[in-house]
Amino acid sequence: MRTITAAAAAALLTLPFAPLPGSTATAATAAAPPMGWSSRSLGCSVSEAAVRQAADALAPLAPLGYRYVVLDDCWLAAQRSGGALTPDPARFPGGVKALADELHAKGLKLGLSVSAGTKACSGGGAGAYKQEAADAAQLKAWGADYVKYDWCNVPTADFPGQNVQQIAQTLYPRMRQALGDDVVFAMNNEDGSTVPWLWGKDAGATTWRTNVYNRPIPDSYPSMVDIWETNQLRAEYAGPGSWADPDLIQAGRGGMTETEYRAQFTLWAMGAAPLVLQADPAKAPAAVVANPKVIAVDQDRLGAHGRLVSSDGWYHVLAKPLDGGDRAIALFNESDRAAVISTRLGAGSRHRVEELWSGAVSSTKDVLSAQVPAHAAVLYRVSESREQAPPLVTFEADPPRFLGEDRPSVLEPGVPGELVTRVTNTGATAPLRDVEVKASAPDGWRAEARTPARTARLGAAETFTVTWTVTPPAGAAPGTYAVAFTQGGQQAVAVVIVTKAPGTGRTYLSDLAWTRATNYFGPVEKDTSNGDRAAGDGRPITVEGVRYAKGLGTHAPADIEFYAAGRCTTVEFQAGIDDEVGQAGSADFEVWADGGRVAHSGVLTGAMPARKVTASVAGARFVRLVATNGGDNATSDHADFADATITCQ
Repeated sequence: MRTITAAAAAALLTLPFAPLPGSTATAATAAAPPMGWSSRSLGCSVSEAAVRQAADALAPLAPLGYRYVVLDDCWLAAQRSGGALTPDPARFPGGVKALADELHAKGLKLGLSVSAGTKACSGGGAGAYKQEAADAAQLKAWGADYVKYDWCNVPTADFPGQNVQQIAQTLYPRMRQALGDDVVFAMNNEDGSTVPWLWGKDAGATTWRTNVYNRPIPDSYPSMVDIWETNQLRAEYAGPGSWADPDLIQAGRGGMTETEYRAQFTLWAMGAAPLVLQADPAKAPAAVVANPKVIAVDQDRLGAHGRLVSSDGWYHVLAKPLDGGDRAIALFNESDRAAVISTRLGAGSRHRVEELWSGAVSSTKDVLSAQVPAHAAVLYRVSESREQAPPLVTFEADPPRFLGEDRPSVLEPGVPGELVTRVTNTGATAPLRDVEVKASAPDGWRAEARTPARTARLGAAETFTVTWTVTPPAGAAPGTYAVAFTQGGQQAVAVVIVTKAPGTGRTYLSDLAWTRATNYFGPVEKDTSNGDRAAGDGRPITVEGVRYAKGLGTHAPADIEFYAAGRCTTVEFQAGIDDEVGQAGSADFEVWADGGRVAHSGVLTGAMPARKVTASVAGARFVRLVATNGGDNATSDHADFADATITCQ
């Protein structure tokens, strides 16, 4: 991601959207990115009854734009009938035409997936290769309004001397031209090998896929962010009538939090992406997928793909011009800790800013700023207005203490800790009066203001800071907690970790609670090897015949973090590949103190004895044990941190 100057950012915010030069294709099929539901999660269990049920659940969302019911794979029969495509008789006994008629009667539209190759991607159905004109006529006769054209089982040998892009530039336009402009045409090359962003618009594609990292999109926050970043790199190629498609909306599937689902929806709306649900529409949370003002940003008549105004890798500002002269601005916090993200709107006029998720309306002379929770995005509609809205307020709880801090603050059970709140009159359009901050902590906690929590007046651009003493109960279990603060109808939340720092002397790390841990297969195991994928299935830690009663069993890549509170000096362990994988496997064992690596073992294999690693961690707040892949595949990298200890004062 790139970082630009404030002056350049202000200039970008005022730029109108310009279509790509030389683009001649039209897409009369869609005035805005398509919205609807895909049967992908059903896989080959898709059926006429299941699609009808999903359509019934989608129908209430149709007024918001959710109209396309898209059958992914497995709807086709294995063989053609009389040379024509035919639906699977067991899954769709009533036929596709009857289903299309039923959907149209509900105000919905039908989408069908077909492969450009000789067979469908899944389910064994026929592909459209060399049958494009006849198949297009069949699809239209059934009443299809949308065709998802996949890139599977393409006979590349039929195109000697041509690369995959050249082949695609032959096959995709054949189907597009056969379908005509009255059918939405979604070019779906999931692995990106055909680089459709370079030519999809000129080929008449309504949408073209961009998520080359994962196919299809997994329901996880890191994968979603990777896909968004890749999609953002294609922004210059997208525009009205031909949009970048980073894949399906995941809200309702259960792999992310509602905050993360809202972030995905915000980022997709800023990118003018198709909003096609993967979850059962009945399970997609309305609070995420049914916000008409956010949808309006996605469906805006300009069709512009929002651009990055600034980014430092964690904190992102995006801007998108809207029809009528307004702008949409999104502030996205990719990191694991709440942070204030700011941008300038341009001095010289008064701006009305509406946060579209909360509905809050305020005004500002120039700066747009908010504390954005971890993994969250806020979305504003900005317009020039003399409306007498209250000034924009930036309300922070527990701001980072140093640049780049991305971990929640840590409190220890029974030990008073310190949190800070800040209220800033960012809008500067009027003074704030009678500002008072109140705390709300979990049951059994104490939160007391050490400095005055109320001020009578807060002038333009002034900040009011309150320092709080916050004490978890002595018996508080390790975990993540929220301490909420309120002022003037706004809320700011400090997410904190409660855990104990190691006691004095030498302690086995497997006897401590970690603050976070990631592992390639299954969970990290305490005092056993990694075993297989399930929790608790490890075996005694054994390296080259030597058994260890204590330690941490992982599968590289792995990363385990402990809170050291700046009071520890040394970490020691025996590093080795567990005997349960034989002589296979390789890994490098590392120790990190806060942001820097302080020791590592070098690459060890399953044929080598354990190697002692000693690391100085003096002054570190956090200590991490990291196992990295040794350069081969990760299948057998069962990495043991045997006899791992930490020594503290």
